[in-house]
Formats: sequence, structure tokens, C-alpha cells
Amino acid sequence: MKTISQQTFQRIADPDFARYAERYIEIEKNTLRAIEQYGLAFDTAAEYRQESRKLQRQLRDKGAVFANSGKSIHINWISDACVACRTGEESYTAFLSLKCHRNCYFCFNQNQQDYEYYQHHLRQAAREVRQMSQQGAPLRYAALTGGEPLLHKQAATDFFAQLHDEFPAVHSRLYTAGDPLDRDTARKLQQSGLKEIRFSIKIDDPPEKQARIMRRIRLARDFIPTVMVEMPVIPGTLAQMRQLLRELDDIGVDGINLLEFCFPLSNAETFRHLGFELKYPPYQVYYNYWYAGGLAIANSENTALALMLFALDNGLKLGVHYCSLENKHTGQIYQQNHGRPVDDSYYFSPHDYFFKCAKVFGRAIDAVTAILAAHRQPVKRIAQYNCIQFHPSAIALLGELDIEVCLSLNVVERHSAAENYIKEVQLQHVTPSMFALSAI
Repeated sequence: MKTISQQTFQRIADPDFARYAERYIEIEKNTLRAIEQYGLAFDTAAEYRQESRKLQRQLRDKGAVFANSGKSIHINWISDACVACRTGEESYTAFLSLKCHRNCYFCFNQNQQDYEYYQHHLRQAAREVRQMSQQGAPLRYAALTGGEPLLHKQAATDFFAQLHDEFPAVHSRLYTAGDPLDRDTARKLQQSGLKEIRFSIKIDDPPEKQARIMRRIRLARDFIPTVMVEMPVIPGTLAQMRQLLRELDDIGVDGINLLEFCFPLSNAETFRHLGFELKYPPYQVYYNYWYAGGLAIANSENTALALMLFALDNGLKLGVHYCSLENKHTGQIYQQNHGRPVDDSYYFSPHDYFFKCAKVFGRAIDAVTAILAAHRQPVKRIAQYNCIQFHPSAIALLGELDIEVCLSLNVVERHSAAENYIKEVQLQHVTPSMFALSAI
């Protein structure tokens, strides 16, 4: 299967199929042009993508765990909350405010809804928890993020106390830069039931600042059951990151989440000055994603994968999890699609959570229709595009035909409480003789 893009469009032979696919080439072109307006260029060289494949092969050979269609990779250990994040089921993330004492050039806080308002106002997160409980909402994983939650220490501890009062078995976690954490606050967080704390370390901070955060991490080990670090992996920092992993392992932290470094669609001059370019292509599937983090920077992934190999080769005990930008998107697709009523031509993918259907165009329609009818497979005719649509499992029946099949990826969008709309977001080119339903 090949995604239909500017690079692969020419392999389409059927003219009706090609006309239908042209819209997605235009979407791709328009999206790339729009992204370029933010002022950062794409790195379109093939070398770093080849290097990524090489590093992934090495990690597989050494036993790394690839999950979520390869978007999440870990060794040794991974937080249960990270596993739950792939679908977002029974999960909830809140913030108190979007105010932060740091000023990181790569911060995407300003992309969040109502950013200016929550610079000066507090969200009533504890009240939201109480309302969820009253409504009988299932909740197994909950997080408090920001901004910096510990700028509001009492409100943060109140949130976790309320959370565990309403949902005693919930797995709770706190995201923090660490600076405001002191012994009294750590004790109160422990008493409120906090299960996991994740520290963000800024790799280009001066040594004295990093040392201060390390002291906070050591402090947290005395009070919080699970202590982690979660930080972006910036290209060019491999040596510093190796040293950091050694130090974290010596402290005894449970794990580190290596995030794909992203451009927040602002501050392009700084990114250019530092020599960064955007990863290409920017998305595996072009869509309007909720995650506010921006767009991935080229070579961040390779640095993260190299760090995982370093941890394996040096026998480090801490969990190391590479969380790609694509890994951030799957929960949205799952939430929009899972359990939604659709007709019998659609298949819910257990791999990437898109609804998928097969389409055949033009001159192949009659032969395909005859075979599907012989096997009592339902077919939907779409006269507007001179095509038929059917369930992907039926592609396997067409192996003897020398035809092109289009695999269509779809997302359910909710327009109102009573109206859902199935939006097609990508096409893939399929050869029936090489198709397996289990692969999609």
C-alpha cells in the first residue's frame, strides 16, 4: 500500500481514480504552502528518514517495544498513563492556569484555547472533577498540567485531593518544571494521593539550573510513587542528553519520555538561527488535529532513537519512551471514531483507528461488482465519481484481477448532537494480490 501523494500520484492508471485523487494532492499542496508561511522551511532530504529506519531496525533487534503502529517506542518500562493516552479512553487532563514562570522559545502554550484569559484567571478544575463524578463518567487516568501548576500550590493539592475523593482508584499525574516544588508541597501532594510526577528539564539551561531541578527530582523520590522526566529531544544535544540519562538512572527515576521536538508555529527566527527545519512530510495523514504542540522538527526523532540505543547498550535501568508527534494524534482519531455508527462498507482499524473502506473506479467496476456479488458482498455505487465502495475485507477476493484499488481513510466528525459526518482524509493505492486486512 502506498499513500497517494505528490510523489506517488503518477502511478494511478485509471483516469476516474486519478480525477478523484487530485483533490488530495491539492490539499497536500495547500497545506504545505500554508505551513511555509510560518517562516520555517522543510527538510526534504531523504537521509534522515533513511537513518530513522536504520535506528528503528537496530532497536527492534535489541528488543525495544514498538506500539501504536510504531508511533510509540519504549524500553524497560512505560507509564500506564502513556499507554492509555493512545486512545484517550477514561482519561482526563486539566490545567489550573496557562501562566508559567519559564519562557521557553519552543513553548506552545500560546496555541491553547483562551490562552490570554488563563494568564490571569484560574480554571475550576476541582469542580470539573466533581461534576464528572456526579455524571457517572468513568475515569481511570487524570493529569494536571499547565502552564506551571505549582504556581498555584494549594489549588493543585486541592485538585488531587478532590480527584481521589471522587475517583479513589484513579491514576493521577502532575506535570511541572520543578522549580516551585519544596518539601512541604511534596508532602501535601503525597497526602492528596498523587501517583506520578513528571518533570520537564530544559537541556540548554545553565548547569546550576539543571542541578536545582535534579535536587527537586531527588526530593520527589521521597514522596511520590512514580517519578519521571518528560522533555523534548532537541537535535544537536545527543551528548548532553546521554549524560542526563546517566544521571537520572543514578537517581533512580522510573523513566523518561522523550518527546519529538516541535515548532509551535511562532518564533521562527529563533528556530532558523539554531539551524532547525521541519520534518517532511509534516503529517502521516493530513487532518485538523487538536494537539496544540505544532509541527515536528527534522532529526529530533533520530536523536531520541539514538538515545534509546545508548540506554540499551549501557545497561541503563530507567524506562525510556519515545513519544512521536504522531503518537499525540491517535487518541483524537480513536475518540472521534470508536463506537460510531457507520454503514457496512467501513472497517474500524485497530492499528490507527481510522474507518477504512475500499473503492474501485471506472473500467474495473463491472468485473469487481460481479465477483463481489458472487460472494454476496454488499456494494455501494457512487455515480458522482464513477466508483463503487465496499468493505476492505473483500479486497482479498480480487487477487486474480489486474486492477487498482483505492483504500480510503475516514474520520467521523460531529456537527451537532444528532448529526455525524464521515470525512475522508486520505487515499492509499492498493494491489489486491498483496493485500492483507490484518495490515490495515
